[in-house]
Amino acid sequence: MNFSDNIGALIYLKKKAQKWKNIAILTAIFSAILIFKLVFGINSNVIEGDFVAVVKIDGVIAEDDNRSKILKEITKQSSVKAVLVRFNSPGGTIVGSEILFRELLDIKKHKPLIVLIDSVGASGAYMASLASDYIIAHNGTLTGSVGVLMESPEISDLASKVGVKFNTYKSSPLKGSPSMFEKSNPAVEKVIKESIADSYNFFVELVKERRGSKINPKNYPIIFDGRVFTGRQALNLGLIDLVGGINDVEKLLLLFKIDTNKTPLKEVEVLKKDHRLIDKFLNFLPFYSDIKSKILENKIMAIMS
Repeated sequence: MNFSDNIGALIYLKKKAQKWKNIAILTAIFSAILIFKLVFGINSNVIEGDFVAVVKIDGVIAEDDNRSKILKEITKQSSVKAVLVRFNSPGGTIVGSEILFRELLDIKKHKPLIVLIDSVGASGAYMASLASDYIIAHNGTLTGSVGVLMESPEISDLASKVGVKFNTYKSSPLKGSPSMFEKSNPAVEKVIKESIADSYNFFVELVKERRGSKINPKNYPIIFDGRVFTGRQALNLGLIDLVGGINDVEKLLLLFKIDTNKTPLKEVEVLKKDHRLIDKFLNFLPFYSDIKSKILENKIMAIMS
């Protein structure tokens, strides 16, 4: 092999190395964009100037540290002149709904808070919406469902038919009850009903406290029997304040001297842990959770500043 062949080989290897270097750079950029979109959201953007924060609460309501953190930032930020919460939720856990109610009530103490219920805002979602003095729903919205539900499966009969026996050892008769491996009994049912009744009473008292002046007491038996209502029915019962939509929200904001032409509505994404399948996959990477936490901190300040 002569000198010119060596030069040609070196040039070829250099081009090949540069090719793989470019591929590595593009892969790194793609990964960074992917992580950015996962954490910031596809449609998120930095919000500048005064605005009305729009917060969407979708799906089952449960405790959510990310949501709580963002709602607290909304409460503190002076650039947020009002908050619109849009519910599309059938409810959720008692504790999760109560926490969300308290967080929204804290926002209301500092700035106008309006609730717009879309397709459904029932049970725990309605509980959380009580934080606002202005609840709007559509004609066909399903809301209400003031009550508490607990379900416990029982497979003891099925297990006995297939020859499976469960031995349970516990310190006292009611420990670990109800259990799907044991038949229910009057003592267990009594305790469970007492717990449900206590949670139900909390819900009822909250409705009376927040909506009492707008509800005719003669309608209590209907309101508190657990049924759902359409938006029109809820309005007639005093559970909501208006049947309407986003245009009515904008009109209502004018009462607070907020013109959406000058102070626009801007959605603030409420992040949920493990919301996307790819997010679940990336969480297996040892460095991903640290990166995500750091970006989340920056996201809150960027969006809310």
